Amino acid sequence: MKAVLLKGTVIVFSAGVIAFVVYFVLDFLTDFWGLAFRPLVDSEALLTLIAIAMTFLLVAAVGFIFSREDLLSGRGRFIGRIPVLNWFMGEKRMPQTVQDMPGALVKFSEGSYYIAALVGGQKFLNKDGEIEHMYKLYCPSAPVPWSGLPLIFAKEEQVILLKLSFAEIYGITTSFGRASPEILEELELTPTAE
Repeated sequence: MKAVLLKGTVIVFSAGVIAFVVYFVLDFLTDFWGLAFRPLVDSEALLTLIAIAMTFLLVAAVGFIFSREDLLSGRGRFIGRIPVLNWFMGEKRMPQTVQDMPGALVKFSEGSYYIAALVGGQKFLNKDGEIEHMYKLYCPSAPVPWSGLPLIFAKEEQVILLKLSFAEIYGITTSFGRASPEILEELELTPTAE
């Protein structure tokens, strides 16, 4: 009975939090887009639908702009010239999709590992003048995936690559480990240092 009550409490609480967040986001979007559309629309429900549609169009437009090769690379690079945006874009483009990032375990201490997603390779010049190859890894955290160690660099011997996608890593993290598969499998992959 105790387990049933606990499970029910977690589900009802989670649903309440999700409902609150959705309500808050919809209220914010309606107020934001209402500045432009409220004089034209009398119905609050219609204004909410317009706010959702306009937000969707804005997200699609930004996605389209940032996925254009001619704007993001080459000599005619447009986005890279915008002062704030080029900080986020960096010199190299992000992976095409988050699904392109395989999972990994990053050694934290002896016998302890962070779960992460491999986002690329990095060359590192040590104090002896030797070039070492390192992995760049994104480490989501729970309950908010971007609140932990967002990006770390680790030597190859500290990383175990896994047969997991970023979506599976994200699921494991946001479920506090409960969505972790019974067995984690190692992936054979040579690093691609950039």
